[in-house]
Amino acid sequence: MKKLHQELVELKGLAEKIDKLENKTLPIDDKSISYSKRKNGYQYYIYHSDGRRTYVKKKDLNIIKEMAQQEYYQDLKTAVAKQIKLLEKFLNNYNLKALDGVYLNRSHAKKVLIEPLFQTDDLYIQQWLYQNPGSQNAFPEKGKYITERGEYVRSKSEKILADMFYKNNVPYQYEPALKLKSGRTVYPDFVLLNIRERKTYYWEHLGLVSDVDYATRNLEKINTYDKNGIIVGENLLISIETELSALDIKQIGQKINRYLL
Repeated sequence: MKKLHQELVELKGLAEKIDKLENKTLPIDDKSISYSKRKNGYQYYIYHSDGRRTYVKKKDLNIIKEMAQQEYYQDLKTAVAKQIKLLEKFLNNYNLKALDGVYLNRSHAKKVLIEPLFQTDDLYIQQWLYQNPGSQNAFPEKGKYITERGEYVRSKSEKILADMFYKNNVPYQYEPALKLKSGRTVYPDFVLLNIRERKTYYWEHLGLVSDVDYATRNLEKINTYDKNGIIVGENLLISIETELSALDIKQIGQKINRYLL
């Protein structure tokens, strides 16, 4: 659905662009372009509604080019308007929750008798949260920042991230235990769920990259992730800040919108 909404935005943007490019002062409704194949190219003619045919001289080709371009704009505008109308009608009538309701709207007495053919989003989220418990890192430092959801995290930036996930209704857990293919267990800062794609992502926040030792350890951690199939931009997301560069809230929002919604 997100892709369809984005397609609609792009189509409307294209319609606006065409509207600006159209030369509405050029009268082409009563004219049409014709051509004949020649050895070195084409010979163009303009056919008028009264039956006259005008030969287009080489020096006047700019006129025919403008006519052809405007004719293209008109046809494209018509096609774009049609697609916008069809897409808006579809989006207005399509209900993502309709299938969920077939099961969820039944009484509990009937639900216990039924094996749903697919998991509703709510049930999938519950199961995902159960399978990915948070606060698994036994690191002795106790978190001192409390998130809007009510858990403690270790840094102000992690609180900002958690609150942004919560605000955008992105299911997440803080510091889950992740067992890699190598057998080693690591503790990403966050594990997150893209509900629409039902895809799991991990998020690491690198808050002290200006510290050489810290940066070295975390680059090695990212390298370990990569060797175990957890790859930056695919299922691993990263945020970075330094003493000179604060956490970029706008960039975080863009990542949430791109990967998690």
